[in-house]
Amino acid sequence: MLKRLSQSATVNTWISLAIRMGGLVLLLPLVLTHFGVHEVLVWQLQSSIVAMLAWIDFGLTPTFSRFIAASRGGGKLADLLRTKRVTVASGPDEQPLDLGAVIGTLRRVNAAMALFGTVLVMAIGTAAIAGAISGLTHPGTGWMAWALTVLSVPFALINGSNTAVLIGSDRITALRRIESLVGLLQVLSTSLVVVLTSNLAMVAASYTSWGIVGFGLNRWQASRVLAENGVQTEVFDPRIFRAAWAAGWRSGIGILFSTGLIQGSGMIMPQLAPPGVAASYLIVLRIMSIGSQLSQAPFYSRLPAMAKANAEGQRAEFVAQAKLGMRLALWTMLAGIVALVFVAPVALTLIGSSVRIPDAGLSMLLGMAFFAERYGAMHMQLYTLSNHVIWHKVNGLTGLVGIAAFVLLWPFVGPMAVPLGMLVGYVGFLCPYMSHKSLQYFGLHRWHFERATSLLPALGLLACGTVVLVMRGLG
Repeated sequence: MLKRLSQSATVNTWISLAIRMGGLVLLLPLVLTHFGVHEVLVWQLQSSIVAMLAWIDFGLTPTFSRFIAASRGGGKLADLLRTKRVTVASGPDEQPLDLGAVIGTLRRVNAAMALFGTVLVMAIGTAAIAGAISGLTHPGTGWMAWALTVLSVPFALINGSNTAVLIGSDRITALRRIESLVGLLQVLSTSLVVVLTSNLAMVAASYTSWGIVGFGLNRWQASRVLAENGVQTEVFDPRIFRAAWAAGWRSGIGILFSTGLIQGSGMIMPQLAPPGVAASYLIVLRIMSIGSQLSQAPFYSRLPAMAKANAEGQRAEFVAQAKLGMRLALWTMLAGIVALVFVAPVALTLIGSSVRIPDAGLSMLLGMAFFAERYGAMHMQLYTLSNHVIWHKVNGLTGLVGIAAFVLLWPFVGPMAVPLGMLVGYVGFLCPYMSHKSLQYFGLHRWHFERATSLLPALGLLACGTVVLVMRGLG
């Protein structure tokens, strides 16, 4: 039993996630008690900028993972190009995919993305963090920390090719074990550095060093896998690139406007608000991101079962899985919001944090925005089971609505406009549009479905908002 669990990709994924989340629970309080407000702002801003790297991949890593898996199974390029609207004629594309060509194309594309991403971070990231670093007592330490963070960028991006190889070759367990080991050592060593030195540059050096070690281990593991599969020559194939781009750009746009809207707010706030407000907002953003990641597990772990039930026409099983997954996800999200709004302020005071949670109203608005984003994103995943991918359009329009709301509201409500703009984008477009699309496609009655999934968590969220309003009124 234990051996089977240790070999499970799901269990190892959970362990990797638990280490990352638990590590932050250990590291964050240490940073808040050993660094001042300006140092915390620089540290958090670096994390937000690095988190934006996800969209630079543009959905190509999961796409190439699928291509590698197809190649190992004897798939053809024509099979990857066929859609409901396009039929590929017989010819060269009907030949089995050459794994060496897939890997060669992946390496070339990945290297180009790494170069582009590094230049982008050096340009835009430096402009975004310059003001925060100038507020440090010793700006040179901040610039050294930023330089070390930039050094980690190409390794993080090039590692995408190793990840694609391992996932496409069904070596997910090996990948997650490496992530878990490196993540654990990274958090422990960085926590020790914080306690012993209270130096931003040393903290960045610790994180970057372990990131490079992780890259090296993944590269070694990927090379072993390719050798086992007999890959000796890696060549670039423009047909494979065109197929990957056609499949990946839509999800890439979707990632840009979903992840970008949330993490981008963390880059905008330091440019518009005082350091104390910006630092506290970034703390709230980090805590809510953890809650959002944890809330995804109950739903996303059921997606394979939902896809299978939907393909087999087992409607009752599909609906049951969808309801359970969404209900658990939203309750988990609500628990995270309660912890953020009511528990985190007390905890930060008890540990003597240099940064305080901002106004409860701002935290509540951000929590509501994350809740709405999870609701809309889950309905989008349900609708995607129809094989009609509209992430790029929906997330793009959601982002535009959110940005427009932010610009219009800032002169009236100041920093509140950041979470309020996000909430307007999600509630004003993403949630109603995607829930309508998914419920209509699967022939589900809205009241019956919402009563079993989102109604009670939403009422709990409104109750929390009411308490916050009363507290602010009494204050």
